[in-house]
Amino acid sequence: MIRPAKRTSLYKDVINQIVEMIKTEKWSQGERIPGEIELARQFQVGRNCVREALKALAHSEILEARPGLGTFLAEDAARKVHTMELGRTLRDKNYLIELMQARMIVEPQLAEWAANHASDRDLSSIERAVNRAADAIRTNTYSLHVGFEFHMAIVEIMKNRVLLSFYESIADEMKLQRGVLILSHLSQEDLLRELREHEAIFEHIKNRNGAGAKRLMKKHLVTAIDILAKSAFVEST
Repeated sequence: MIRPAKRTSLYKDVINQIVEMIKTEKWSQGERIPGEIELARQFQVGRNCVREALKALAHSEILEARPGLGTFLAEDAARKVHTMELGRTLRDKNYLIELMQARMIVEPQLAEWAANHASDRDLSSIERAVNRAADAIRTNTYSLHVGFEFHMAIVEIMKNRVLLSFYESIADEMKLQRGVLILSHLSQEDLLRELREHEAIFEHIKNRNGAGAKRLMKKHLVTAIDILAKSAFVEST
């Protein structure tokens, strides 16, 4: 049974209640969920609050928005919710922050390397990732894989098998990080800010400004760490 959302942190309370309904199978996978107006009535919140909660869950690939048809539970929604639950237990907030700190040691150096060594094909790969993210934000089809693609395009430029193997091994954790970021803090404005940061990093890489690419990548990851540190969706140990 849906409860009126608490007046504190309405957005997160709506998300948590929807996640709980998925876990308890109140909604079936692939099922069309009630519309914004009906959910706003049941949660006793404004439509904007419901809309932002649904967007966050869609970005996390738990819900699927189908233009003209409505919003549906993803076919593998329960598995994705289970992954988020693992993030709350096995992978606590400190673990995710430590993983991001490890990335902050490596990725600014990779951005600098890319600026100094990227081929035209490499630059096209990064640009495609940036453009896909812009299209996804504009069409409200952003997902965990979209932002991840930008970072992997930079990692792949070095063609270092050890680094590639390492990033492939932590791919699930990196996507979990993005899920936590999206569910805890990222609004449409935050996604646009992230996109602008990616664009700025790419411009430095394209212009062969290694120092600038390194500096902006570090700043970009520091911002993500700050958001994780404030997240209410994973607990510290």
